[in-house]
Amino acid sequence: MIQEPRFVTFNLEGMNNTDKLVNSLLSNSIKFMNESVSNNPIDYKSMSGSDIEEFSLASMKEVASSVSFPKERIHLVRNHIFPDILLKETGYGVEIKSTQKDAWTSTGSSIIESSRNEDVERIYMLFGKLGGIPEFRCKPYQQCLSNIAVTHAPRYLIDMNLDQEDSIFAKMQTEYDNFRQLPEADKISKVRKYYIDKARKEKKHEMPWWMGETTKVNLSFYNDLSVDDKNEILARACILFKSLYNKDNKNRYRPISLWLCNNYSLLCPNMRDDFSAGGQCTILNGRTLERPYPHIVQEILKNHSRIKDLLNHPDEDILMSIHDYWDFLYNPNDLYNSWLDMIEECFKENPQLSFVPIRKHIEDDAKLS
Repeated sequence: MIQEPRFVTFNLEGMNNTDKLVNSLLSNSIKFMNESVSNNPIDYKSMSGSDIEEFSLASMKEVASSVSFPKERIHLVRNHIFPDILLKETGYGVEIKSTQKDAWTSTGSSIIESSRNEDVERIYMLFGKLGGIPEFRCKPYQQCLSNIAVTHAPRYLIDMNLDQEDSIFAKMQTEYDNFRQLPEADKISKVRKYYIDKARKEKKHEMPWWMGETTKVNLSFYNDLSVDDKNEILARACILFKSLYNKDNKNRYRPISLWLCNNYSLLCPNMRDDFSAGGQCTILNGRTLERPYPHIVQEILKNHSRIKDLLNHPDEDILMSIHDYWDFLYNPNDLYNSWLDMIEECFKENPQLSFVPIRKHIEDDAKLS
């Protein structure tokens, strides 16, 4: 197995004296820390996170004079400020992480970075692996962030063995320095879209529940809503989810159930009942149909005026949801006709619905019962 380098520097064009000075400080600090741990590995295995922070600080100050770095400019900050160590007057900081496991992975800091020190432009990750043979490594912060997970808030996942092209930022097709400067809502929106698109490509029915638009803390049941609130949600579902009109019965309602939980904090164990309850419809505009229509047709016609209004006068929520869920070509300046085109095409492709002239019924404002 190829030994990963213990220190990786920023790949900067035209490194100035400050960049070189910080590189020398951290490179020598990592060397000092690994020499110390190799002499007495047992002493380091039980170190806490705060112990590692103090050890990192002491190591930097120990080697500072050898690289002509003023040790008084090396500060360990408290009160959960990000990053943990500031190298004053350099624009650099160092985030300290460690694990008791024999692994180079751990959970990192919040993606929001609300407590970031405003003077810090570049951050190094200094990581201590205390399990197995203890070892320390250091590399640019953004080069070791592999993914995003949730504890009480979205946080980066650290992987010190990560190739730069596999970072979460490479996956999202952005740069860390661009991403970190986005407003919080834009950060959440970008990550949210990445995971929704990823699930769609992998044909998985999942979404990042912790990034929904809802502000409700408690979950409640969809069935307890008023009739009007239910119809509002059903209309939005008819707009957003073409799975409702597909022939895949197994996965027809799963994305809608996730969406309800994610966006509205609502649980619905029997989502299909609202689209298929009551069986088939036999009366159209007061006349008996030769062939009964599936119940989904009635839901579309019943909610048509609401659907049309939502698409012709979209609110911010429906616009964001369309951006997330519509995986077909559409005209952003004519959402209503784009939806009509989509639903007509889906009906034609589904043997259970292909006999229904859905577009004509919608345009005629037909009534089913």
